[in-house]
Amino acid sequence: MPLIALGFSSLFLSASAFATDISNDVGGRHEDGGYFEIGGSLLVTNQIDIRETEHKDISPLLLLSGVYQYKGAFVEMVHLSQDGVNLGYNFWNSEHWSIDFLAANITGVWKKSDDDVDLSQLNEEQRDAYLMGDEDYFIGAGLRATRYWGDNYVFQLRAVSDYKDNMGFQSTARLGKSWQVKNWDLHALGSVIYSSSKLVRNVYGVSSEEATTQFHQYEPDDAFSYSFELGAAYPISQNVVFRSTYRITALSDEITDSPFSQADYNSLFNVSVSYVF
Repeated sequence: MPLIALGFSSLFLSASAFATDISNDVGGRHEDGGYFEIGGSLLVTNQIDIRETEHKDISPLLLLSGVYQYKGAFVEMVHLSQDGVNLGYNFWNSEHWSIDFLAANITGVWKKSDDDVDLSQLNEEQRDAYLMGDEDYFIGAGLRATRYWGDNYVFQLRAVSDYKDNMGFQSTARLGKSWQVKNWDLHALGSVIYSSSKLVRNVYGVSSEEATTQFHQYEPDDAFSYSFELGAAYPISQNVVFRSTYRITALSDEITDSPFSQADYNSLFNVSVSYVF
């Protein structure tokens, strides 16, 4: 899935692991150690981009997820997280705040087939194939600040800029709340996602030299998208956890007006069972 369209599915893993990409920050975020889990999940989502040629509305997925921290350095790989894989260092924290340096934020993104291609030598069919592109990676660096209120509220700001291909800049603001009902850990999460005009143009734009009958010229500006999520987790046993998540993301007009776009929102429903080590 492309970077901008993804939601933020695992901001809360459970109330007891309420942190990192807000999945692990409250309740042990500043201590060495972590967790790893393996399992399976069923993902239901809509197609939002014409380049998703292998899209299926319902997909079984292998679940591999984990977070580990040692002396401030951390690795985060949270299943279906919008924020992808993170490598970084927690360089300052207090009772209510934590600030991280993100050395590598790795997320899937659409990229055109070959940056060095001579478009003047391509016919329209070849330009269509060029624009359909391939899935690649946004690899960025930046800062992340997290604010805690008690054991139930978290606010997080994150800003990263791509250094792999200089694709652009993205920042997010998220506010979440968790609560417990008997053995169920529940959470609600709202997010605002900002993407720079450079990033949106690299992913969703079409230049005059690239334009074809199918993909008209399109030069978008910066974009704001909005996401809301509800989730639940239930411990089946001491090490086995059931989770369910629903998330909907309202995409910016700068994205939905692109000739690549197929929908004005991204809807995701996921259920999973995993073994936690």
